[in-house]
Amino acid sequence: MLRALIPLTLACAGCAGAPVAQRAMPNGGLDPTPLAKCAVAASHEQPLVTEWPPSYKARLEAMLHLGAVAVEYSGCDLRIVDTCKIPGSYAWKKTTTSTETTDIRDEDELYAKLPLGAIALSGQLRTSGSLHVQTTVSGQMQLVGTVGDATSGAECAEATHLVTALSIGAFKLMAGGEVSGGAGADLHGIGLSGSGSEKKTILRSAGDPASCERSTNDEPGAECRSPIQIFLTPIRRSIPLHVLSPLPDEKN
Repeated sequence: MLRALIPLTLACAGCAGAPVAQRAMPNGGLDPTPLAKCAVAASHEQPLVTEWPPSYKARLEAMLHLGAVAVEYSGCDLRIVDTCKIPGSYAWKKTTTSTETTDIRDEDELYAKLPLGAIALSGQLRTSGSLHVQTTVSGQMQLVGTVGDATSGAECAEATHLVTALSIGAFKLMAGGEVSGGAGADLHGIGLSGSGSEKKTILRSAGDPASCERSTNDEPGAECRSPIQIFLTPIRRSIPLHVLSPLPDEKN
């Protein structure tokens, strides 16, 4: 019966006037869901961590003193794998103090430039029309020491990346307005800054840019220690020989 239906189906496909059903592909065939955007963000291995919860940042800072830090990174989610203990240490390296502003005007830019905070900030972006992250960095904590194949154990199975460096400094996250014309001054502590009719609301901030100027070769400034940007290296594990299945014998 099945063999009889196949020629009939093919014949009808060519009948004049017979409609051919096609599935509509929204957004030009691109997946518009946040999950797809997170998958794209996963290819970026230098995400800003300004939008990490304070407890996560504190945990990261503490882990930097215990050895190399392993994380599970999936684009919009970055989780420290506490059970993965890896030899290594982080050394402070002072750099020229620099300030940068990241402007975000739509969701594509949000997921590309601030993936770790994208899901939480999407509503604020729709309300305000734009977001701006102003960062000041005075140096990095850089991984030193030999790591080797210390991630091969079961306790590191969930780890996907190693933290090889962490830029630290101060930051402000602002909503609305335009930052390109200047950061302006805070107005009476009410979280507004800018000039003229362009106002922007300060949503979150940590550290003091002026303190970053006081960083030395020995240590960062007292108010210039907030995690800003994390630098990741993928963990590439070799497959042990004993887990490879032998090929089946060929039968003539």
